[in-house]
Amino acid sequence: MNNIKFEIDPDNIAFITWDVENSPVNVMNPATLAEFFAAVDQAVQDARVKGIVINSAKKDFIAGGDLKWFLNYDESREACFEMLRRTHRYMRGMEKGGKPVVAAINGLALGGGCEIALACHHRIMAADPTNRIGLVECSVGLFPGAGGTQRFLRMLGPQKTIAYITQSKRLTPQEALADGLVDELCPPGEDLNAKAKAWILAQGKAEQPWDKKGFVVPGTPVGVGQVSGVSEFFSVSNAMAYKTTHGNMPHIKNVLSAIYHGASCDMDNALDVEARYFVNTLFSKETRNIIRASFVFIGDAAKGKAKPKGFEPRAYQKVGILGAGMMGAGIAYVSAKAGLEVVLKDTSAENAEKGKSYAQTVESGKLKKGFTTQEKIDDLLGKIQATDQAEALKDCDLVIEAVFENEHLKNTITRETEAVIGAQSIYASNTSTIPITQLAKASGRADKFIGLHFFSPVDKMPLVEIIVGQETSDETLAAAVDYVTRIQKVPIVVNDGRGFFTSRVFGKFVHEGIRMLAEGVPPAVIENVAKKIGLPVGPLAVSDEVTLNLLLDVMSQDPALTDQEGEFERLAKEIVHTHGRSSRKSGKGFYDYPAGGKKALWPEWKNIYPQQAGYDEEEVGKRLLFAMVIDAYKCLDSGVIREPKDADVGSILGLGFPVYTGGVMSYIDYVGAREFGEYAARLAEKHGERFGLPLSLKDKIAKAENNRIFYKN
Repeated sequence: MNNIKFEIDPDNIAFITWDVENSPVNVMNPATLAEFFAAVDQAVQDARVKGIVINSAKKDFIAGGDLKWFLNYDESREACFEMLRRTHRYMRGMEKGGKPVVAAINGLALGGGCEIALACHHRIMAADPTNRIGLVECSVGLFPGAGGTQRFLRMLGPQKTIAYITQSKRLTPQEALADGLVDELCPPGEDLNAKAKAWILAQGKAEQPWDKKGFVVPGTPVGVGQVSGVSEFFSVSNAMAYKTTHGNMPHIKNVLSAIYHGASCDMDNALDVEARYFVNTLFSKETRNIIRASFVFIGDAAKGKAKPKGFEPRAYQKVGILGAGMMGAGIAYVSAKAGLEVVLKDTSAENAEKGKSYAQTVESGKLKKGFTTQEKIDDLLGKIQATDQAEALKDCDLVIEAVFENEHLKNTITRETEAVIGAQSIYASNTSTIPITQLAKASGRADKFIGLHFFSPVDKMPLVEIIVGQETSDETLAAAVDYVTRIQKVPIVVNDGRGFFTSRVFGKFVHEGIRMLAEGVPPAVIENVAKKIGLPVGPLAVSDEVTLNLLLDVMSQDPALTDQEGEFERLAKEIVHTHGRSSRKSGKGFYDYPAGGKKALWPEWKNIYPQQAGYDEEEVGKRLLFAMVIDAYKCLDSGVIREPKDADVGSILGLGFPVYTGGVMSYIDYVGAREFGEYAARLAEKHGERFGLPLSLKDKIAKAENNRIFYKN
């Protein structure tokens, strides 16, 4: 066997070892599962074997199912259902084969790896605090399909099962032991396999609790075979799930159904219930979109696949950050967190120290929760040098300018900094809108000048938009990708242009929300519909966060960033200058922000912009999404975006575009190319040419195969 090693030791204990060839991790797919189940069957049928230990030759136990296999699954629903039933029969055969089976869990046991462990009679987990176990399939649009919902339910009860599965909770060894998901821990330095073998020889039992007569699902007042008594709990869970997902995530609805209906069955029938709901999930377009976007596209981007070929990894030692405000402080923190030495420079030592204190604040919160130690905090803070002296930057491999969005200020700082840094140092600007080629004119070495656009708050937002200027070299781009992946962020590479990709598309979202407000759509409707379609926040609330003054400043530098009719700029000026509403920071924006109170939409909007009696809720949502999608396509059409997948990654991670759609480009395929074109035409006729489609997109729609223009599935 190529992926599973099998041996019987002198004490007649069978060791089944996962060691998938040509892969850094153990993954479950048809080939590896076939070998695994063949090995289990061999051990069960061999009369000599006293028990079985399932372990791993890699640093992790089993990482889970091969998501690319699921994404490209092209057999029928019936074939999928039968495949799952076969898997369940093999797992049940392991449970009921009469031989005690122990999972010796090292590293990570996630998804399908956790499910294999749950089907064992005893679980021993290495006590390293970095190890994790959990059913994490919901994070990629799926849910456990190898018995996880039903075994979790029978071990933890419905409340924890629903919470842990829908939240994709990864438990530490100590948490797993407390919950009973593992039976014992293996302290550092002790032999995990030896402990597993010792349990088999001393007390190995080959029976699962749920196979004993009279078994009752924990946390329910009734036994298997009855539903009354748990219905109320599941009704509340369904309501809460809908409030969170608004019905956009089929996998959440299906996992709740599998758990609910499985609770009233014996194990074998419950597994059939799980299989049916898993098939419904796998064949939904939302799940395919989530897998493709979150696992394939974002996963590849996080690995630095955008890096130009032929360049060795850049070894960074010291990074300089210019500006210790919110952005600069955040960049300094994540850089130090990645083990880099950091020089944090501001106009005064006091400001620089204030920026450094951000790291202390974040880490102190983690210390209170037990996620770090004071020693680690002290080490991290020791990596950040706060200063007001440019000379301190001389040994930096990379300098990132993160000052106010003012071109003259940025140019001045560029000249001052290049006078002291080394010839091979890279200079990056954290600008969100000003073209890199334009800023590079102040540089004496434009080939080493690049854009690194971070998002706030830096320590929580995973995306970094790397902007390539006209003279930026491939070597500089390669080094920038190395830095972004070193600090564990996800890079997308875009070509130069005012607003680049994210800022430009974000602007269209805000513009459309404000225009609808002025047309008389109630502000609460605009905000609530935005959340209902899967956006994290409405356009009015997010405008308050970035401030209308900033948006007006950006528009004054390049009118092309606003709408073609100039209506948005007029409205923004009216709101700021006539009504004095600009931002959350000022306490007065589209919302009121009372000191110590809860924000609320300003009630006077209905008097300023008389509200419509009848509005189309679907159209409100479509306008917000179409505004972003159409402009994103224009970015692709003009070459600002290099590939459709970059737009999808950037929109999901940077803009909060609904992940179930797959991202801004996938959205066209999600709606259906022809349907998208027809709806855009209606919007353009009713609301203006900003909804008109470029000729190249119309041509793609006309030639679309299977009503899709970007991805086959």
